[in-house]
Order: sequence, then structure tokens, then C-alpha cells
Amino acid sequence: MTGRGRVGHGRVGRYVVTAGVMDFTIYVTVSLCALLARRWGAGPLVLGLLPVPWALVYSLTATFGGRISDRVSRTALARVGLFLVGGTCVVFSWADHVWIFFAGLPVIAFGLAFFWPALQAAIADESGPKNLTKNLGLFNVCWSLGKGAGVLAGGVLSDLVGRQGFLLAAATAFVLVVALPRVARGGGAGKDLVAGDEPVPRRTREGFRWAALLANFAAFGAASTLVAHFPALNEELGRSDTEYGILVGAVFFSQTLMFGTVLLRARWHYRAGFHLGVQALAMLGVLLVATGWSLAVQLPFVLLVGAGFALAYYSSIYYSLHADAARGGRAGLHESIIGSGNFLIPFAAGAAADLAGSSAVPYLVAGGVIGLSLLAQTVILARTRV
Repeated sequence: MTGRGRVGHGRVGRYVVTAGVMDFTIYVTVSLCALLARRWGAGPLVLGLLPVPWALVYSLTATFGGRISDRVSRTALARVGLFLVGGTCVVFSWADHVWIFFAGLPVIAFGLAFFWPALQAAIADESGPKNLTKNLGLFNVCWSLGKGAGVLAGGVLSDLVGRQGFLLAAATAFVLVVALPRVARGGGAGKDLVAGDEPVPRRTREGFRWAALLANFAAFGAASTLVAHFPALNEELGRSDTEYGILVGAVFFSQTLMFGTVLLRARWHYRAGFHLGVQALAMLGVLLVATGWSLAVQLPFVLLVGAGFALAYYSSIYYSLHADAARGGRAGLHESIIGSGNFLIPFAAGAAADLAGSSAVPYLVAGGVIGLSLLAQTVILARTRV
């Protein structure tokens, strides 16, 4: 192996660890926002609105951030994003009203629009056709583990220290500013990723890419619905914030397990039955969460949800980066789709819950969106030759 190869391998390892710490930071923040908002008297409509400002800004700016990262230093963009996240978390530690969250979350979103597409494209730049699956798998395991740990930590911190928990999120963001590895080139070049032992036709790659983007829209919207709305159902069930962290965190720990086992193998790529079937199980899990049964009974359902979310995300980022050009822009679109799901679905779920007067309605809405997404994906994949 050449010296450059060793450097590239080392960079990928540091990139994936960075992703895990960053998602820990973000999900400590968003879970604290939801739990504190509920503590301060927020109802389902406000809880549904809470993801809107940051997800809307993110969906509008992530593609732009990705395109910029194809032209300038990916590292510099990511560091700007980290500064914005850390500074906003410091402000949140002084918050005494939910409207401070509405003002600060768009700033965090703008920072994430610089951070995530740049980091994902940098991983692709350091990969080849035979190790893209492995590198993305490690990336997914790390960010998903960070997300689950962040939700769990957010629940515990809410019980223990309240809003001061945001200072932990701020500290990790500022540490990453220093620890983020430097990318030697500005970006946009990188290795060929399409060429390989079994090249996939362009029409097939594009069909699966659009189906995966739809899957990711529904999956991230459902995940955001759980994070934002479960505090209300959790409270009705007489559970603590720590129990919220356990249940919602389990979704992301299950997602991590799926990333680190089944999806580390390339055999699932471009297989329509597997792609659709796992999402159907996730839809079932989301609908069953609304039952409000005991924590022990609900946990198996959320494990199904996590597995489906893993497949949706991994498909979306893999099919987006499985290209030889404009990886930053394609990663940016992938992230914009995530952002749009993150605000549209929780908002619709909150509005429906407010009208119906039921804290179970958000999960029916989220499950229904996954079902509609599955129908659309089936049509797209039926027109794609595999």
C-alpha cells in the first residue's frame, strides 16, 4: 500500500468517528429541546413545529452546501458548521422559553448544511469501488451510534441538569473543530467509484437512487416524529424522561446494529425485494408504537423501526455517492431530502394530533407516509431493470 493510501485510510477512520460525535452532539440538543419544551407546557402543535425551522433551513441549504464543497476545502466548510452548532448550544444553555429554540435551531441547520455533505463527499473521495460499502458502513455505524447515545443522554441530562445539558453538546462541537482531519485537496476529484467487477447500468443506479431518496424522506420524517412527539405520549404513560431516552434511543441503536451487520455486505445493493420489505417492517413498527403498551412490549417494535431507517438511509447515501462526479452536490440533495422529511412529517403529525386530541395520531401519520412512499418506490423500481 502506498503512503497516500495509508493517509487516506486514516482519514476515513477519523471522518467516521467525527460523524458519531457530531450526531451525539445534535441529538443531545434536539432531544433536550423537545423534552424541555414539553416541560414548559408545549402541546402537540408546538412539538410538531419544533423540527420545522431547523429542518426547513437544512433542506433549503444542504444542496447548496454540497455544491460548494465540490469547489473549496471540505474541511473548512465543516469547521464553520461546527462553530455555528457549538455557539448555538451555548445560547440554549441559558434558554427559559421554547421560542429561543425556534430562533436558534435554524442556525444549527445552516451549520449542518456545511458539515454533512462535505464530510460524506470526503469519505467518497478517499474510497474506491471495492471499499465504498465498507467505508460508508463504518460511517453509518458511527453516526447512528452517536444519535442513539445522544437521545439517551438527552433524556438523562433533562432529568439531572435540565438546560445545562446543552453545554455538553457545545463542548463536543468545539472539540471537533480541532480534531477534524484536514483534507489535502479542495474536493470534487477523488477516485472512480462506478467502475468495478460488476458495473451497474446507469438507469438502474438512478432508479434506485430516487427510490432510496423517497425512502429516506419517509424514514427521517418518522424518526423526527418520534423524537419530537414521543414526550407527550411518554408523559401520558407516566414515564420519566430517561425512559423516553431508552425507547427512542433504541430506534437508533437498532439502526446501528443493522448498519454494522446486514448492510456491511454488498449483496443487498440494487435488490428491490429487500429494499421494499425492510421498509414495510419499519412501517409496521411505527404504527405499533402508537399502542402505548409497556416499555418492554414496545421495544421490539422500535427495533423494527430502526432496521428500516438504516436501510433507507444507507440506500440513499450509497446510491447518491455511487457516481464519478458531483458527489458533494448529490450528497447535498440526499441531505436536503432528509431535511424536508424532518420538518414536513412531524409538522403534519402535530397538526393532526392537535385536531384529533390524541397523542397516538403522530405515529399513524408517520406510518402512513412510509406506506405512501413504499407505493411510489414500487412504481419507480418496477420501471427499472435490475
